[in-house]
Amino acid sequence: MTTRWMPTLLTLALLLIGGGYGQTAQAAPLVSSSATQHLLLSDDLLDRMIAFARERGAFEKAHPGNDEDDSDDDDDTGVPTLASMASRMDADPDTRAMLARHGFTGKSYLLAMTTLAHAGAQVRMAGTKWASTMPGAASVDPRNINFYKQHAAKISALNALNNPDYSPEEDERMAHDLRSIDPEDFDDCVLLIPATLPLTPLAEPGSIATTPASRIELARATGKVAEHFHSERLKKDFTIIADEVRRHAHEPRIESASLAAALEDSKTWAAGRCKGSGS
Repeated sequence: MTTRWMPTLLTLALLLIGGGYGQTAQAAPLVSSSATQHLLLSDDLLDRMIAFARERGAFEKAHPGNDEDDSDDDDDTGVPTLASMASRMDADPDTRAMLARHGFTGKSYLLAMTTLAHAGAQVRMAGTKWASTMPGAASVDPRNINFYKQHAAKISALNALNNPDYSPEEDERMAHDLRSIDPEDFDDCVLLIPATLPLTPLAEPGSIATTPASRIELARATGKVAEHFHSERLKKDFTIIADEVRRHAHEPRIESASLAAALEDSKTWAAGRCKGSGS
């Protein structure tokens, strides 16, 4: 197994912030705010997280090319959840054994990661309206915020181990963008990214052939996502996309100008709303 899907802290922060701020809230979150409130970050905990990430990286290098199916990463809205990540970690024997060697289960490891993410989000969003409106904000232990500040270099190293493409500069740029995004658009921006990924290939000329059942399921999930957007424009775009995927479900390949136009319109919306311009 390879675990290149392992989230960085910023990814987790996006899931936590976006998942709790508006309509995309998870029905059964992996951890409660009280759980993260009572987990105190420590050098021992961070060192074990780094040790696990380092062993995982060595395992990947020793077993290259073992890409895995990502189909079980989502809940029924098509959006990745922390619970699905934890279940996937525990379901794989190699990952489960690595976690155990460092005193973790999938759930306890992601609890530690989410605790770091909550603290990091407070550090990143200090001085903005997000600092008080993010889920769990009131329950973040000030000692964890201080720990994050004092161990920024080691936390950055953990992110780099979890994601070979991690860049502190890019991380800071993304955090800066998050700070300046219009609050009314924030929830939609978080939902839009994972919702768009499985749809993009369908808008390419001569989209890849797949089974009618998988397209019908994608249409169902896309229709549900449409209901969660605050933006009426995005609701309309994703309803069109869902209808077009369903309409072309039994055709060898999807050739739909309406689908392509709706997807492009959602990208145009994101370009104006998800980079802090507020336009």
